[in-house]
Amino acid sequence: MSWKEEEVLDGVFREELQQNAMTEAEQAKARMEEAVYGGTLHAEKHTANQAENTKQTTKKKKNSMTVVVATGLICAIVGGSIGGVIGANMVQSRYEQMNNTGTGNTSIQLVGNQSEISPVIAIAQKVTPSVVGVHTYGTYSYWGRQITNMELGSGSGIIYSEDGYIITNYHVIENATSVIVTLADEKEYEAVIIGADEASDLAVLKINADRKLPAAELGDSSQLQIGELVVAIGNPLGYSNTVTDGIVSGLNRQLSDYTDEMTLIQTNAAINSGNSGGALVNSRGQVVGINSAKLVASNAEGMGFALSIDEVKPLVEQLINQGHVSRPYMGVTINSQYQVDEKTAERYDIPVGIMIYSVADNSPAERAGLKAGDIIYKVDNTIIQSFDDLSRVIDSSKVGDTLQVTANRDGQKVVCNVVLGDGGGR
Repeated sequence: MSWKEEEVLDGVFREELQQNAMTEAEQAKARMEEAVYGGTLHAEKHTANQAENTKQTTKKKKNSMTVVVATGLICAIVGGSIGGVIGANMVQSRYEQMNNTGTGNTSIQLVGNQSEISPVIAIAQKVTPSVVGVHTYGTYSYWGRQITNMELGSGSGIIYSEDGYIITNYHVIENATSVIVTLADEKEYEAVIIGADEASDLAVLKINADRKLPAAELGDSSQLQIGELVVAIGNPLGYSNTVTDGIVSGLNRQLSDYTDEMTLIQTNAAINSGNSGGALVNSRGQVVGINSAKLVASNAEGMGFALSIDEVKPLVEQLINQGHVSRPYMGVTINSQYQVDEKTAERYDIPVGIMIYSVADNSPAERAGLKAGDIIYKVDNTIIQSFDDLSRVIDSSKVGDTLQVTANRDGQKVVCNVVLGDGGGR
């Protein structure tokens, strides 16, 4: 065989080798596509590859072992490259699909249809302008000396209305002779105390600003759920516009320190001295509670409390309209030591009830004829066996309501009609 014939055959051999390599690569690609896509997206291409594979079978048998080995190596290299490309394309396609459908998206849909890294950002931006600093001044006694106009303390407040009414805690302004309110933009205004109520730990201030103020949006605390995100905004330890986040840890809490037994929201959001009167806000940027550092136990961590906004709103309206909170008032003092139990009642042949320890001068009870020593055992149709029984009846009534009080006086039945007065203004 001449060298020209050998060159021709060699060229044919190389061409055939390239064709076989391309065929194997196409097969590898088809197998990859079938594994990834289930064979549905590339069924026609796969069928064409099968037909082509049948045509090439006869040619493959004529190749030497060297060709087979070479072809296998080329297929491995080409197939691996194609597989890598297909795999990368598949990941990219899946990533784009996840972003389009929202699955795996790390951004969060927030209030106002904003997308931010954290919902707290949008909440803070909305509510912080409505939270103010409250600084109080008054007379302070020091080693027998009276120091006037001394700063007594500081707290927080919430802008209730555009015309300058501000909610805060009673204990923030207690004993204050003057109050300065600092807005989020650091402008200061002298405030007037419109009304205060120690029992609910609420107070209302009023400032006369030269513009409309950004009033906070009040929410519905009855819709809160345990575990729900909440944000506390205030001025703890003098650091203005401080934002802390947490969850609702508990609902309908009651603490004995509150004589009015206000319903409280428990949260693990950090509440410190100076947070009192600040806002507890839900995920929609609505104020659902009034924070109170007074309710933070010194021996506990992550236990803060806020006054429920649903109970705060009607009290604030009363403070604005009349300067105090109206509470039905009878005017009797009950000592638990003088409670008549069943054993005592049987022994002295008197009804089970509670004994009046004292009657306040010019009170509804005195005007109705009740006296110290009377044993109250029924009010209207409710049997009274403890002070709590009497308190529930009074608290469920309104100022001006008439209660029929049945009592025992020296073994005799006495019935008195008590017209409840307003105890909040005393």
